[in-house]
Amino acid sequence: MSDFETRPTRRHFLLGGCAVVFGAFSPLALKWRQTAFAATTRTSNTIPNKTSESEMMTEANLNASDPTLSERARQLIRIGEDGIAKENRPALEAFFHPDFRFHGPDGSTLTREELWDYFAACRAAFDDFSVTRQQIFSDGGANVAARTTFYGIFARPFTASPIGTIQPTEEPAFYTINNVFRYAENGQLIEEWAQYDSRLLLERMGVELVLRG
Repeated sequence: MSDFETRPTRRHFLLGGCAVVFGAFSPLALKWRQTAFAATTRTSNTIPNKTSESEMMTEANLNASDPTLSERARQLIRIGEDGIAKENRPALEAFFHPDFRFHGPDGSTLTREELWDYFAACRAAFDDFSVTRQQIFSDGGANVAARTTFYGIFARPFTASPIGTIQPTEEPAFYTINNVFRYAENGQLIEEWAQYDSRLLLERMGVELVLRG
């Protein structure tokens, strides 16, 4: 069966298991299994689960200037706001270990460069793109957990989804990630595990999910 089939007014795609991975960001890394769901990209700007920025902001963002936070927590906030959202390549190279690996919800693994490609696709597609932290927890050692939000106005085609390019809606879109980070002895980030609701994000980006009969 092909990955998608075309109809006159909309495209249907097969999605991967319950965790459709926005983590498998480069086309060569994408892997998904056939399930009972199909996704339809809408031809209009009417999107399900339309969410305004004010509705999204239910948690306050942490601030890198907060003196009560640890240096590692402040660094994690800064890399999101500056390194990822604004493409500060020297900051990314200093933060991510060369042997870094990202583990998505379905167990797929990315290198740091493949993850950076996803960040670049987000910056290209979204105006006012931001990466913020709402919670950060530490075990006092090499491991840190966080709640992270990616947000932006979906203004241009998004090329890094697991169902192919998604056309813009000109509406806000966001998703919240539960991250677990592991740091190497030299202080660089060497491993990350992430869990998030990819299905909800697809809907916020104008993709209608239809249960197959």
